[in-house]
Amino acid sequence: MRIRPVIKRDIPQIIKLISDIWAEYDCILDTNIEEKYLLAPDVYFRQQDGEFWIVEEDNKIFATVAIMMLDEKTAELKSLYVHKNFRKQGLGEKLTELAINFARKKGRNKINLWSDTRFTKAHRLYERLGFERFGKRELHDLNNSVEFGFKRKMVV
Repeated sequence: MRIRPVIKRDIPQIIKLISDIWAEYDCILDTNIEEKYLLAPDVYFRQQDGEFWIVEEDNKIFATVAIMMLDEKTAELKSLYVHKNFRKQGLGEKLTELAINFARKKGRNKINLWSDTRFTKAHRLYERLGFERFGKRELHDLNNSVEFGFKRKMVV
């Protein structure tokens, strides 16, 4: 298992991974309409002083996480996805901590994220890692998504 920053050739596998995970919740990923940042995650996150990482084994991607800087104090965690065969092994926690530490090194002391209300297992992970729920929003998207906001303060 290797964690590394995303490169352009990873994009098809990333889209397939996330699409498969969304399908577990009867959702459809259409990057031509929504989540367009997945078409160029390397450029998108690095332009926002962040990073997008993948986890691979035998040249197959089975997990992702990303972080971007919102302002001088706050970062946003994005795209934490782990293939179903690799869950419950601590990988989600490890990737979340990787992103948090990246934001901390960039001087941020707050981290936010938004997670679909259907992703209840992810919510338990976030709460276990010290995130508190702070809001709810409707996206009016293809999947009629509703998301919970989570936030965490950090010591820099």
